[in-house]
Amino acid sequence: MTDEDDSLSPSAATDRIRAWRKARREAGMVKLEFWVPQAARDDVRAAVRAIVTDSARAPALAPRPRSSQFQAFIPGADHQMDAVIETPWTVPAIKTALDASTLIREGEMTLRVLEGAEPVLLVTMHEYGDLPIYLSVGGAQIVVSVLLWPVSEQADPARFNEFLLKAQRVVPLSNFAITSVGGEDVYELMGELSCKTTLQTILIELRTLAENAIDATALRETFDA
Repeated sequence: MTDEDDSLSPSAATDRIRAWRKARREAGMVKLEFWVPQAARDDVRAAVRAIVTDSARAPALAPRPRSSQFQAFIPGADHQMDAVIETPWTVPAIKTALDASTLIREGEMTLRVLEGAEPVLLVTMHEYGDLPIYLSVGGAQIVVSVLLWPVSEQADPARFNEFLLKAQRVVPLSNFAITSVGGEDVYELMGELSCKTTLQTILIELRTLAENAIDATALRETFDA
């Protein structure tokens, strides 16, 4: 296994998530959770990130210029959204569209197509400790996933699996699974989208999955405590 392969291993991804959370705790930051209208979710996140950026304790997140799609949310207003596409997405088309999109913040992510029998888009989320997310397209759906940690590294896997099922609602819009990687069972967090969804929805799913991966490691620490 090469050094690059090592950096994409489930254990390495989990270590990056833990380091990301530890760094923020040491910076005096805390996690807050609140509920907002679905249509306003991404606008609220952008506003919160702007506040965090202005804080002397937080690393700068330089945003790209905002499009009209991200105007302040006003209930009842007509908010322009990406049009639903007629032609199903492919992995190369998603990469090209994300590379050109003004909806992505400067330095937010790096995109690379991994060639194989079916191409996979590797999305490195720099704002989440360089967390790797894998995106694939098959049939009528887009699948995005994060490899968490090997099942063999989990204390009492059977009881933990039951714990995950009961805690599923803690990570909304994502599902836990167990997948085989190189002959080893690994916990995975994943989400599915229509292959004709909007680019904006794909971007929201990538950000949501990254946040849920952070929450998944917190769940594990709660179980192990």
